[in-house]
Amino acid sequence: MQRYFIEQSQIQNQSVEIDGGDYHHIKNVMRLIINDKVIVNTYNGQVFLCRIVEFQKNVVLLKIIKEMPSENNHLNLDLGLSLTKKDSFELALKKTTELGVSGIIPIETERSVVKIKDFQKKKDRFTLICKESSEQSERTTLPTIYDLQTLDSLDLKNYDHLFVAFAREENKQLKTYFSDVKKDETTLILVGPEGGFSNKEINLLMENGFKTISLGNTILRAETAAIYITSIFRYMMGE
Repeated sequence: MQRYFIEQSQIQNQSVEIDGGDYHHIKNVMRLIINDKVIVNTYNGQVFLCRIVEFQKNVVLLKIIKEMPSENNHLNLDLGLSLTKKDSFELALKKTTELGVSGIIPIETERSVVKIKDFQKKKDRFTLICKESSEQSERTTLPTIYDLQTLDSLDLKNYDHLFVAFAREENKQLKTYFSDVKKDETTLILVGPEGGFSNKEINLLMENGFKTISLGNTILRAETAAIYITSIFRYMMGE
């Protein structure tokens, strides 16, 4: 069933108003009609089964039928993704959101080929991409999109495990370390840009408690590495 994320303020007296891009998607893309049912999800995790009752100009009105159980269907995993070209970065956002990542930290590194001048505009787009992927994959919460960071500005105090994917690492496979991670523990994994992290950056991260992990004996693109890591982490957590 189609799912849409909404603000709490869009709910009034057991009724829901949806406008903007979601209105267009309901009316013109999905071609839903009166009495069709959809699921609406507030950003704080409430889930409601709703019925379409009316189409107005640029607004669709829904009636709440019932509140549904809200399952925690995301991982305790944040990914730090180095800035890469638009298409590859956005692909990583989409797929890791579908796989259940809890947060994404865009990171500017020595070898980042992309420089962002207006990050708030980019953050809005990143959030929209994750919203659409969350709706498609029936997540009940959106991943957090953090502000742009550098490696030395990362706030690490709330993580139980810190890993960095390093293409030149040997004999330190993901499964070796992930087997020690418990479901209720928080994990941060960093993925480098095209060209990977520099030796200086790796040394800095190791000094701050990061463990280097290998992704195998082939060199993966940044977006492939992000998807691969999240998939293996999900598998190891029993999801």
